[in-house]
Amino acid sequence: MKKAFLILLAIIVAIAGGTLLIRQRLRADEETQRETRIAVILNGSRDDRSYSQSFYDAMQSYADITGTDVVFRDGISPELFEETVRPLLEEGYWIIIGDHYGYEPYLASLTEAWPESYYLIATGTEASVNHSSFLGRVYQARFLSGIVAGKRTVTGEIGYIIAMPTPETIRQVNAFTIGVRKVNPEAKVHVRFSGDWNDDEKAREATKALLDTHEIDVLSLHVNSLAPLYEGDARGIYLIGNNYDNRELFPKTYLTACVFHWEDFLAERISECERHKFTGRHYWESIKTGTVSLAPLTGNVYFATGDEVEHWRRQILEGEFDVFYGPVTDNYGTVRVREGENLPDDELLYNMHWYVDGVVVE
Repeated sequence: MKKAFLILLAIIVAIAGGTLLIRQRLRADEETQRETRIAVILNGSRDDRSYSQSFYDAMQSYADITGTDVVFRDGISPELFEETVRPLLEEGYWIIIGDHYGYEPYLASLTEAWPESYYLIATGTEASVNHSSFLGRVYQARFLSGIVAGKRTVTGEIGYIIAMPTPETIRQVNAFTIGVRKVNPEAKVHVRFSGDWNDDEKAREATKALLDTHEIDVLSLHVNSLAPLYEGDARGIYLIGNNYDNRELFPKTYLTACVFHWEDFLAERISECERHKFTGRHYWESIKTGTVSLAPLTGNVYFATGDEVEHWRRQILEGEFDVFYGPVTDNYGTVRVREGENLPDDELLYNMHWYVDGVVVE
């Protein structure tokens, strides 16, 4: 209990620090000659209690504290990105923040036509003079959540709903499974794809099919829909959330969640735009920065899970361990990472099209 209290205290301090950093950004007004106007483009809904809302909450907080002109457009598919952003640029919004990697292919004409505008695209992997992409190393938090799942399962059958297979989603389920098998070496993680990030019905049907087929007693997800959580909760299955902490919705089954805290990162990038210090690059933020983290554990976790999670979290923070340190074997028995080695970022970002031992793809 003491350990859980200390973890919660650390998170509260981190959030307070984020507020302080945002306040410091107010001083950037003294260094810029044009009014800061920001447009935030969301693929999902601003109130989805998931991925898009994590951006909405961060930027709404920024707007409230700094008085900056921030507008939001949500429910914007990649195909609608350019036609949504173009009129905003014409209106004078010159910092564009997007939350979907699918926006990147539509940037070229905008960056050329408005060379003094800046673009920050989440989950992307590209960059240019006035465009940066950024990710959180969510796989580190996923690994920790896997430990929670591995300690909680009794059947050894864990479910995981994914929108679609990409290096990002595969990397995360692999990290989760490595965490599961750190504490439960015989457990299996059963994966089913919904085919869409936000569609509730597709996510619900994928979840039903998975839960009807296996004796799953812990469920996680990598979709923005909450439908899998509602379906799992109705069946009394323990839940690990994604993007946003929804513990109050599922008080009897929720264990924890992998969550984002974008406030500090976005405030820093906005300040660079304002001070003409912007550098187009790819950012990949670790749990060390606080951009991604594991939400505090609920009372539904297995006894002493908090101590196990904290041990491995400290190992990551101190550089003694990272998730894909070898040996790592795929689910066909091939050694993908030899003992004493680690996967480089390029491999993690672009070339993870294989699953670790313990993953069963439906």
